[in-house]
Amino acid sequence: MRPTIVLISAVGTHKELVDRLRHAGTYSNGEFFDRLERGTCSFGIDLSGDVVAEFEEDEITQVSREPGEFGVILIEYPGMPCLRQLLLEVLQGFDGLLDTNYGDLIRYDRVLERLRRDPSWDWASQ
Repeated sequence: MRPTIVLISAVGTHKELVDRLRHAGTYSNGEFFDRLERGTCSFGIDLSGDVVAEFEEDEITQVSREPGEFGVILIEYPGMPCLRQLLLEVLQGFDGLLDTNYGDLIRYDRVLERLRRDPSWDWASQ
């Protein structure tokens, strides 16, 4: 399986983030994962919210405190260069948390700042 992240946003802005993601390339519905194609980059997208069942209790507590009631998007990605381009495009102007699946929950604004400042940043290698 390829690496994944989870985008966590307040319920009030979740639909808009989903719409922006769906328009960030060629989007198609799938049986298990939807697909988003952007040039040579192919992403798996899960909008079901089922990933919340895999969250640890402390993650649920932190997430509930930050955006309050929330929606989630699971993104399977081919590598950081592809993900970096996608995040820089779709997260701008949104508040929320990114779960790296490497033990970190990072606010969107900090993710964007770090991606701009350090194009080689990869949380998996930290």
